[in-house]
Amino acid sequence: MPQADWDTDEGLEEIAKFCRNGFPVRSGIERLRNAHDTDRRVEYFRGEKLTIFLLGDLDDDDNGKKKKKQKGRPFTAKDTEEARNVVTSMMAAGYIHRATRVGKGQLEWEPKQTWEPRDYYVWDYEGSKGFSNFMTGLLIVGMLVCTCFPIWPHFLKVYLWYLSVTFLIFMSIFCTLRMLLFMNFWVLGYEFWILPNLFDESLTFAESFKPGYSFDPGAKGQRYYRAALFMGTVAFFAWAYNQPTDFDLFVEAQKEFIDDLYDGKLLTDFSQQSKDDIDLVKRPSWAELAAEEIKSRQEEEEAEKIQEMHRKNLQGEQDPDYDPDAEAEEADAMMEALLGDDGDE
Repeated sequence: MPQADWDTDEGLEEIAKFCRNGFPVRSGIERLRNAHDTDRRVEYFRGEKLTIFLLGDLDDDDNGKKKKKQKGRPFTAKDTEEARNVVTSMMAAGYIHRATRVGKGQLEWEPKQTWEPRDYYVWDYEGSKGFSNFMTGLLIVGMLVCTCFPIWPHFLKVYLWYLSVTFLIFMSIFCTLRMLLFMNFWVLGYEFWILPNLFDESLTFAESFKPGYSFDPGAKGQRYYRAALFMGTVAFFAWAYNQPTDFDLFVEAQKEFIDDLYDGKLLTDFSQQSKDDIDLVKRPSWAELAAEEIKSRQEEEEAEKIQEMHRKNLQGEQDPDYDPDAEAEEADAMMEALLGDDGDE
């Protein structure tokens, strides 16, 4: 394979792409100077490691593999001086920049951009944008699919419900067992975690699953807390052991709860049609609108009648010649007359 010419832009980009994909790096957080709360996730390395990589000394010691790697390399520096020139050109082209390490995984941008083998450098070159554009398009399609959830077919909604319930049950059981194991080992003076970085928001998705577990000695000065937790645990189990229990009924109840959860029977206040149409927009029909209009008119008329009765009673009480007995006799006479007319008919 012909060697890339680092004096040209194309050759330098090819070398930077090869180093970006094959050079071991570490992940960290970089804060820009003179910027408030401006952090970004970066990949960094020590300068001398890049020089060694350009010289080809990071290849495996096995002769066959080393020879194969040498053939696939677009560039191999002849000496340290040429490797230094290549790295300086990469800095000038904006592929990498110098940074100061201020803590574990914490860096700050360095104003003096010079090459020092013992210092740390951050990658600015992101390589080909094809995969990034593909993932961006996939994210947009995923958001559109989630937005169109109301028009999903019914079977897809059911599958999504099953997946959500299964994930919820799995995470509940996993977190409970994870905490119980930690507490048991913590009482003995050790800290044991399964997937210790699982809920670390500062890490990437892949890094959240590394390492698989951690087992470290506990902090000093916690002996009394451990003893208190141990005594409390023993007291709880002693109390639970002496209580009457129906374990079979408890297991059966849990099975029924999970079955109802998968079948969607927990929404007992809704009819089946309401469950099926729970994500649809409710539009009343013309008959429902007419019935509501008639009902509102009847309510208004009844309210007006009640107000009219109150008004008449108030006027009657204010009239000095008002005689309630005479008015009652008059009303009775009117009723008898009406009844008499009905009897004649």
